Amino acid sequence: MNEEARREFTALAAREPVALARGALMIAKEEYPDLNVDQCMERLAELGREASRWIGAAANTVEQVQALSRFLFEHCRFAGNQNNYGDPRNSFLNEVLERRLGIPISLSVIYIEVGRRAGMKLEGVSFPGHFLVKATDERGELIIDPFNEGTILNLEQLKARLNQVYGQPVELHPAMLRAATSRQILSRMLRNLKNIYVAASDWLRAIAALDRILILEPRSLEDLLERAKLYETLECFQAAMDDLQSFLSIAPDHPVAEAAREGVMRLARQVSRIS
Repeated sequence: MNEEARREFTALAAREPVALARGALMIAKEEYPDLNVDQCMERLAELGREASRWIGAAANTVEQVQALSRFLFEHCRFAGNQNNYGDPRNSFLNEVLERRLGIPISLSVIYIEVGRRAGMKLEGVSFPGHFLVKATDERGELIIDPFNEGTILNLEQLKARLNQVYGQPVELHPAMLRAATSRQILSRMLRNLKNIYVAASDWLRAIAALDRILILEPRSLEDLLERAKLYETLECFQAAMDDLQSFLSIAPDHPVAEAAREGVMRLARQVSRIS
């Protein structure tokens, strides 16, 4: 673990609102200890200045979105990494800036941060299965897919995507298009990384991702349980027991609380054998 990066991330997470781009770069800094975060921030600022020239003549929000998308995806050649979607580099903002390849959420962060610096009102949308962006003005909202070159999606397309995610017709609720906070966006980025590491049986990196999710969302029950399970897999029995006890202190009446209590007793026996 990069202790300096973790301290900076913890300090950043203690403020509200959380700084999105810097937070994403601090996630990357644990993997890239020599990463120059300020240099990456300046690159985003440069992109924002260039983008402002592209959107300057736009007459309305639709034209602004179209201009920003042309700038990022045609001129700068950012793109969705269709061929190697599960590459962890797709989730690290420094790598996305360098390689110009990403997944929906990392490209959305680029889109939001560059667009905001160019004067646009953009927010993330934690849509099921595929992160999106929305632009808002006095007339309403536009939903944008940065993974697919900034395509503007209509309601029918959103419904079709939702049905594809769930494999059956599902009602599109307004909550699915609600603006995500920076904290929620960073948590989702970390969950993507965690899933990649779990799939690769890279337990230490998976735990590091869960650590930071829990820094952002200390009362996230699902993540506490998952970290406890991974700690037990690594035979870190005290740490696993601590997480289960934290879970029980937050949610003593949760449906899995009894199983968690049994887990605490089992882990306590393991800890006593070691000590």
